Order: sequence, then C-alpha cells, then structure tokens
Amino acid sequence: MNSFHYLILILAYVGGLLITGLWGFPNPNPSWQQWCIAGVLIAIIPFTFFILLNRRWRRCPRLRFWFIVSLVAWLAVLYFQWRIPSPRSTDISYLIQDNFRPQKVQLIGKLISEPRLTNNDRKKFWLQAQKVNFDKPDSDFKIVTGKVYVTLPIKEINIIYPGQSLIIEGNLYQPQSPKNPGAFDFKKYLAKQGSFSGLKGEKIIFTENKNNWGLTKLRSRIINGFTNALGEQNGLVISSMILGRRAVDLPPEIRDLFVNMGLSHILAASGFHVALLLGIIFWFTRSLSPTNKLIFGITILILYVGLTGIQPSILRASLMGTAILIGEVVDRKTNPLRTLLLSAFLLLVFNPLWIWDLGFQLSFLATFALLVTSPSIENKLDFLPPKISSMIAVPVAVSIWTSPLIMYVFHTFSFYIIPFNILATPLIILLVIGGMISAIFLLIFPVFGVEIAKFLFWPLEILLHSAKQITQLKLSALVVGQISLSILIIIYGILLIIWLNTTWQKHWKLGGITIILLLIVPIISKNIFLSKITILQGNSVPIVIIQDRGQVTILNTGDETDIKYNLLPFLYQQGINEITNAILTNNETKISLSLLEKEIKIKNIIYLFDEEKHGFDHLDNQTIIKLNSTIIKALNQFPLILKWKNNKQSWLWIDSQVKNDNLTMPIPHQSSDIILWSGQKLSLEWVKLLTQNSPKFIIISTNYIPKFIQKELTKQNIQWYWIQEIGAIQWIPKQGIKPLLKNQEQDS
Repeated sequence: MNSFHYLILILAYVGGLLITGLWGFPNPNPSWQQWCIAGVLIAIIPFTFFILLNRRWRRCPRLRFWFIVSLVAWLAVLYFQWRIPSPRSTDISYLIQDNFRPQKVQLIGKLISEPRLTNNDRKKFWLQAQKVNFDKPDSDFKIVTGKVYVTLPIKEINIIYPGQSLIIEGNLYQPQSPKNPGAFDFKKYLAKQGSFSGLKGEKIIFTENKNNWGLTKLRSRIINGFTNALGEQNGLVISSMILGRRAVDLPPEIRDLFVNMGLSHILAASGFHVALLLGIIFWFTRSLSPTNKLIFGITILILYVGLTGIQPSILRASLMGTAILIGEVVDRKTNPLRTLLLSAFLLLVFNPLWIWDLGFQLSFLATFALLVTSPSIENKLDFLPPKISSMIAVPVAVSIWTSPLIMYVFHTFSFYIIPFNILATPLIILLVIGGMISAIFLLIFPVFGVEIAKFLFWPLEILLHSAKQITQLKLSALVVGQISLSILIIIYGILLIIWLNTTWQKHWKLGGITIILLLIVPIISKNIFLSKITILQGNSVPIVIIQDRGQVTILNTGDETDIKYNLLPFLYQQGINEITNAILTNNETKISLSLLEKEIKIKNIIYLFDEEKHGFDHLDNQTIIKLNSTIIKALNQFPLILKWKNNKQSWLWIDSQVKNDNLTMPIPHQSSDIILWSGQKLSLEWVKLLTQNSPKFIIISTNYIPKFIQKELTKQNIQWYWIQEIGAIQWIPKQGIKPLLKNQEQDS
C-alpha cells in the first residue's frame, strides 16, 4: 500500500468516529435502528467513493480495498462505543437511587484536579471517591469508587492540590438532565468526564498534609509571579494566555469576555502558542545541530504540555511541532496537511472520545484554515505589505472555518470578531511572547521574571479595555438561533468543495452567498411566520414566552438564576435578539431585569402591579393588553391570575405561591381551553375548582403532586402535564400541546 491508501484508511477511521454522532454522545446503548443506519452508511459511502474515483483516478484502489475501508470504519465505531465511560459496580452513583433526594454524607477521596471558580462563586474540582459514610448512627464508611464532581464555598478552600486525600462533608446528589430547551445538560457533561454523581460540599473536615511538588508547583510559581507583577486579575489573564484556561483559575466574567470577542483560542493553549514557542526555540537553538535542536525542542514541548495539562489542542500542536523538528533532522520537508491528519489520527487512537470535544474540533479547523485558506486570502491581498496581509488573512481564514461550528454550538455570532482579531493580533503576539519569556525567567530567576512581566501591564490593559468597549456596541453578539445539523454539514460541504474544486474556487463569492442564505433564511422565516407559546420551568414560577409572528412577549422573567440558566439559553436557541414586551408580575426583581437587559434588548417593559411607574408603562388591574393577535388581561394580583387569548385559544394562569391563598376561580364556570397552575396547595377541592372551568388541558408547575391528586385528574378525564416531571411545554397552532424534551431520567 502507498501513502494514499494509508491516507484513505485514516479518513475511514475518523469518518467511523463521526458516524457515532447519529446517536449522540455519550450514548452507551444505541438502538438497533441506529446501528442499522450506521451500518448502511459505512457500507454505502466507501462504495460510492469507489464508483466516483474509479472513473477519474487511474490509481484508484481496487474494490476489495474499499471493503477494508468499511471494516476500519466499523472498528472505529466499535472502539468508540467501548471507550465510552460507564460506572463500575462499586461506583458511588449506584448508592443514589431513582428520585433520590440529596443526602448528607462524609466522602473520603483523592483530589485529581485543581479547584476552579464557578459562575456561582463556588470552587469546583474532581475527587476520586474511596469511602463514604451516609451520616447515619453507628454506620461505618463504605468502600466505593468513581469520579465525583465536587463544589465547595470559596471560604472552605485554602491550599489544596492534586494528590491530596480529603474528607468532605456535604450533600451527595444525582445529576439531572435539563428541563428546558437550550439549557446546559449537566448530566451529559458529567457523563462525558466519566462521572455520574455530584457532591455539594459544605466544608472540608480533613486535609492530608502533603507537600506540593512537580509540575503543579512550577505552574503555581509562574502564576504567582504574574499576579505579583500585574495584580490578581491581570496576572491570571496573562497566565491563562501562556498556560491555557484549564491550568489557571480565571474569573468567569473575563473568560466570557474573550469568548464573546472570538479570542477564546488565546486562553486555550493551542497551535498559536506552540508556533510562537517553536519560534523562540529556533531562535535560541539556531547555532545547535538539528539533533540537539530536536532533543531540546521535544524537552521544552513535553514540559509545556505538562504545565498546560493534557488537552487535545495542545497535544495536536505539539505533535505537529515535533514533526517539524524531526523533519529538520532527516532533512525532509514535512507536508503540513498530512502532518495535521496524522496527529489527529494518533490523538483519536489515544482517546476516540475527543472527536466530540469542542476544543479538538476548533483546533483542527483553525489549523486546517491556516493551511488551505489563509494562503489564498494572502494572494488576493498581494497589494499590501506581506506582514499586514498575513495579519488580515489569518483571522479571516480561521473565522471562515470555525464560525459555523461556533454558531451551531453557542447560537451567536459577532460582526466584530474579524476586525477585532486583526487589530488585536500585534498586542496578542507581544503579550504571548513576552509572557513566555517572563515565564521562563520566573522558573529560573523569579525576581527578574517579575520585572519583565511588568512591561506587559499596559498592552494587556489596552487589550482588555478594547474588548470591553466593543462588547457594548450594537451587533457585538447577534443571536442566530439553533442551526440544524444538516445545514452545518451542507456549509462545511460547500467549503470543502471550494477548496478542492478549481471551478468552484473561481465562484467562491456564490458559495459564500449560499452559506449566508442558509444561515439567514431560517431565522427570517421563523420570525415572520412563527406562532407558538412556550412554558419553561422556573425555580419557583414558570416562565411564559409568547412568539407571535416576529413579536416576542415574556410573562414573568424570573429571578437571576432563571434568566441565566433557563430564559437566556432558550432565547439564544430560538434566535431572539429583541424582546417586544416583558410583562412583569409578582416574582421579578430590578436586579434580574437589569441582567436580562444586558444580554438582550427589551423594547417595552410593563409592570402589571407596581404603585410606582419608574418611567415604564403601568397597568392597573382589569386592564387589557393587546399585543399583535394576543390579548392579555390581568384579573388578580394575589394570587396572580392572568388570562390571555391567542389564535382563538384561551389560557388561564393561576399562580398560588402562598399556602393560604384563596383558590376560588375569578369567574366560576368560565371556559378556558388551557389552565396553567403554579403553586403549593393541592387538594381534591382544588381539582374540582379547576374542572369548573372545563379545560381541555391543565399544565401544573409544582414540586410535588400526591398520587391521589394524579388519580383524580385522570378520573376527571383531564389531560394534564407536570412541568417538573416532563420539562418545558410548548403549544403550536394546529399541532396542540407537546413536551419539548422527553423525560430522560425516566427513560434511562
């Protein structure tokens, strides 16, 4: 077999791993239908390539080779499924039964990661469980295994580091899947990391007295040196730019700032960092022989990988850097594309699950863009000085290949990413090179390293200040909504055709317009024709979103947690950039409203029950609100009773949060097609009162529904939905009511 045969086999292995996306990751038990679809694709795709290539390529492999290609793809699928994490029989998660409420425990385990700050101002880390005591009288510690996700109050975290044994007191819980669309899937996140349980810690009651040593100590020395020179926040930022955000406890607001401006690759040790590091290595070792240069370079790369942590992006870049060093020794020029593909293959053999790691995907796409698209853009900018054309071509090329994936995952796009990346590139190069040099001296001669780091203060301040100012501009973050997987595949298919086909390269503008239309047309069609009502589960009160042909009305925005983890993810997924009307009831606060306004524009804010106008519209009780084809009427404040009509469908919302609320209906025997009830009091009398309104459906939002209430509802022939059990509910004309998410806990 020649090099082309090996290239095809590598692509077959990667393609087999990608086929596992048909049933989602992680999914340890795909259905037989999913296996059949994968089998058909693995059989058809290689045979199709044989037919297409056999006519146009004289060196096309014979048919029997393509059977080997199919076999390799099948082995990749099986290997991937075999490597999916699953709990052992002694895993601590098996002690958590279904519908288990968090229970206080004492957990003994070994710390296997450094603590990091969460968005809730707690510290998170991974703990390898060893023993657990369920805090029962006369009970002994039970031997367990498993990787546990632990959070602790900041005040409880002193100086702990990987390798220490800890005893932590807290509440053991089972991770839950989201109940609202677009929300973070915490259960899936833990499963990807090989963890199936969490511990909300209260305090550390024992810490093993063990000296900090090795790479952790070297990393701490660098970080402490930067914070001493530049202050805590700036020091952490420059440390993250050198070591990567996984190695540094960076504040969430700074991390989000870089992500929003398309600079997340600067905080993730990647090919950019390795390229600059190799440049420094080549400069220092220019007088050495190729062999000595190889030994020195590999040593530095291994040290750098250890300092940044084992992550796909830095491993990929280090493998490519090693290939360049080896090429100098054997006096052969390396093929960058083949080196990229080979490094990806080696990493995916080491850990096939990385195929669905966003960092791996973006790192691969960014490097691929630099190799295949950046030179073409530079050629079109040949009227500019080479360095300037390169500074423009690199961010443009990377954005072309990575933006579709970023929009698919995060549902947002910024028009300022490319120009800001172009303008920021000189500052970034200065900061990274200066940071690497100062980091080297911080390890060897700390005092001198601190003095060098001080020169980075003003460049870093300019970069941070510019990024903060740009995020305040309009269109700094355009919400594009959920892009379908088929659209994403078509977009990358067009990009690949433009790269491979010389005819399409001449018509690249047409390809670009086609990609833009594929992204824009679904958003426009949704806003013009869409009409639906969605009810999200909130912490205490549900959130109602009415989308009516381009107008978006929200009833109850919820508290800060609701906005951050329930409402905003849904709005991003739906591609909503402006809220037409935010109608506030009894449950919101001014703080939560300001948080929502920072992220999405609100055209009208209406307080239903507010004695002070505060510069907003004010409505008294019994006032009718007309919003496009929706008519809303506030009937009562305590308990909250709202009625609205949309597309000849009448709704009644009763929110009875106080136990002594009077549950009598506002107008007895008033017809309501759908009743939304949220509150605490549940009784047989409550069921009778609801049935007086002859509803077709009842949507219930409460933490607990007794069995006798459920039986009574069924006996009354009322179709009812429990949000806390099945998740968000959506109503669409001509389709009716349906749950948006299936009950994953019940099915698993």
